[in-house]
Amino acid sequence: MTRLNKFLVKVKEENLNAFLVTEPHNIFYLINCWIQGALFLTPSKKFLITSPLYEEEVNLKGKDWEIVVYHNTLEQVLKTVGRQIKPKRCGFESSSISYYQYQKLKENWERELVPYPHLIEEIRAVKDEKEISFIRDAWRVTKSTIDFLKGELHIGVTEKQIFNKAINYIEENSDGISFPPIVLFGERTSLPHGRPTARKLRKDELILLDLGAKVKGYCADLTATLFFGNVSNKWLQIYKLVSEAQKKGINEVKPGVKSSQIDESVRKVIEKGGYREAFLHTSGHGVGLQIHEKPFLKFNSEEVLKEGMVFTIEPGIYLPGQGGVRLEEMFLVTKEGGKVFNDNC
Repeated sequence: MTRLNKFLVKVKEENLNAFLVTEPHNIFYLINCWIQGALFLTPSKKFLITSPLYEEEVNLKGKDWEIVVYHNTLEQVLKTVGRQIKPKRCGFESSSISYYQYQKLKENWERELVPYPHLIEEIRAVKDEKEISFIRDAWRVTKSTIDFLKGELHIGVTEKQIFNKAINYIEENSDGISFPPIVLFGERTSLPHGRPTARKLRKDELILLDLGAKVKGYCADLTATLFFGNVSNKWLQIYKLVSEAQKKGINEVKPGVKSSQIDESVRKVIEKGGYREAFLHTSGHGVGLQIHEKPFLKFNSEEVLKEGMVFTIEPGIYLPGQGGVRLEEMFLVTKEGGKVFNDNC
């Protein structure tokens, strides 16, 4: 069953007569094409609505689609299409449109609009073999980038210089970066999402590298904390604690387990080590067309792990003004449990 057909089955199960897709990643997921516009789907008709800038591209999608090119506003076209189809209940992606867009849509719609924040994202969370192969390729480039950067580290090199080397290496070996790399030295490693500066690398300090490549639209995300020379015993112990927390989370991974259970297991290790307040973010997140997507490993999540899900486990400890340690690996949920991405997979 194609992704589109799978989604249309879901639409029918929700007792909807139509669905409006506006989130760009979801559009790409369903039609394998990046466009500006929307998909309007019914059991019998499929409309691909876009601007003249993408007309040539969408015309290549074939006769299965009714192509509508708008020259004014998307809302006006949707009004016309809606009156033509007249669906009783139409679902829409409430998390991807603004309040202004919703108001305009509502003004021009004669039937019931039903909000769905993450319907397609729930389907996207389980990857097929082709998606996993793209993510694996992106992981390999990301891992290779970290290995390359290790050889570029020397006293006096700046965060920005390593940042630029990371981008250049990824661009040369993949389809591009998943996100701007995080490169931090010394005390600045306490900034979970710090931006690189002209800060120079010194002897005997921490280095944090968080980066990801992208292949065929699919992302990777890895974080390594390195020791440049000798660091204090405190940081060695913190590194060991973060590593133990990550391993504890890995051991919990298997189909049917709530993602919140993994988060709890990771946090217990950090808390037992005395650094509860220094763990500032969730324990991990899904990776795919977006760098952060379902499932999310957080304490209040009701998401249940399924075979084919890909996500990270990334515990971290951050001490303001002193430094921080974060370790991030990527995992695939299999029947047997969590499989770590590695050079042999």
